[in-house]
Amino acid sequence: MSKYILPKGYLSYSAMTCWQTNQLRFRREYFEQGDKLDTKYLRFGKGIAKMIEEGKHKTLLPDLIVYEFPEFEIQCNVKGVEILSFIDNYDPTNNVFREIKTGKHAWTQSKVQKHEQLLFYATALKWATGKMPEYCDLDWIETKEGPVAMDDFWHENERMINTTGRIVSFRREFDERELERMEDLIVKCATDISEAYVKFIEEI
Repeated sequence: MSKYILPKGYLSYSAMTCWQTNQLRFRREYFEQGDKLDTKYLRFGKGIAKMIEEGKHKTLLPDLIVYEFPEFEIQCNVKGVEILSFIDNYDPTNNVFREIKTGKHAWTQSKVQKHEQLLFYATALKWATGKMPEYCDLDWIETKEGPVAMDDFWHENERMINTTGRIVSFRREFDERELERMEDLIVKCATDISEAYVKFIEEI
């Protein structure tokens, strides 16, 4: 039995990031089972991911590179902490992956280097396969907002989002020391969340 008492029994990257940035929102979403953050941008990104998983992206995004396993699930134990990841695109032959991002704000190499989700996924692969991935690629699918829909004059309507078809790719190489730091961060977050969750349960 794990010594960490986590709300879902495992730690995901989104949960870890939420804990680091907004513990009040974390408590509401994970301890109290409140509504998750939901925006039109998140919904659009999930729609693109589903399209790719089902192989329906080729007309819209003909240049997108898709590996053998889209939406590849990894559940493993990192230094006693159960973690769960869904990697956008996994190549088991070379043990590398691709992460897909949508949005109108451009990604840069510097932004990719600082993006800790890639380190979290690389750490998951290291512990699941026994081998650290050498690199990953991040594919930015540029999106744009169209005109406001006027289906109902009396209601405020959102601008529709669509892709421009432009894809920009960035390569991110990994270093063993980076993954070791991520392992330590996973353990620290799991420890802090577990302690807070035990207190929450005791107060109910």
